[in-house]
Amino acid sequence: MATSILSIGQSALAAAQAGLSTTGHNIANAATPGYSRQIVVQGAAQPQSYGFGFMGQGTEISTVKRIYSEFLGAQVNTAQSTKSALDSYSTQIKRIDNMLGDPASGMSPALQGFFSGMQEMASNPSSIPSRQAALSSAETLASRFQSMAGRLQEIEQGVNSQVTSSVNVINSYAQQIAKLNDAISLAQGASGKPPNDLLDQRDQLVLDLNKEIKATVVKQSDGGYNIFIGSGQPLVVGVK
Repeated sequence: MATSILSIGQSALAAAQAGLSTTGHNIANAATPGYSRQIVVQGAAQPQSYGFGFMGQGTEISTVKRIYSEFLGAQVNTAQSTKSALDSYSTQIKRIDNMLGDPASGMSPALQGFFSGMQEMASNPSSIPSRQAALSSAETLASRFQSMAGRLQEIEQGVNSQVTSSVNVINSYAQQIAKLNDAISLAQGASGKPPNDLLDQRDQLVLDLNKEIKATVVKQSDGGYNIFIGSGQPLVVGVK
């Protein structure tokens, strides 16, 4: 009986130690991007049968649970992809708006000058100075259109460069997610328990991926993520 009491006490100490370790792990990773708080799930140990009935054998740790909602995670990913798309759109629109609406070098001064010149010439068609002024304003407007076309082309080239860079980032995220799919499958298969930190890393990568492009996650029966982009093109399927 004394041995049983000591064993029960040891199980309680082990459970308390696991709880302290998990709390310390939570504190240490408080600033880690994508980290989810973990808690120890504790339950009664398997009782032992005696002639007079079953006697408890203390406590044991069932698992270390990750506090995470797949539903809320999906909502955050959707919101992140929408925000990133709107931010990108807003940045480019502001550049074009500032270019066209500039009070000195925008389109408005050139258009106003052109229409004023045309009106002056229409009012006095026989006047040589009026004709010259109208011609000059037309040349200024044509030059402004050419300048705007060149600047719009520069913006287009910048966008194309950003797209190329984004594709490289997307491919990098896809490779990392595929590797984590493999690592998670191996870890879970060996222990039967969820590898919480690896799951956090993968979900953070999915969030980062949604900053670049809208990504849809389909969770598989083995816990792996299949990820699709665009109109359903596969980006990650299992470990590939």
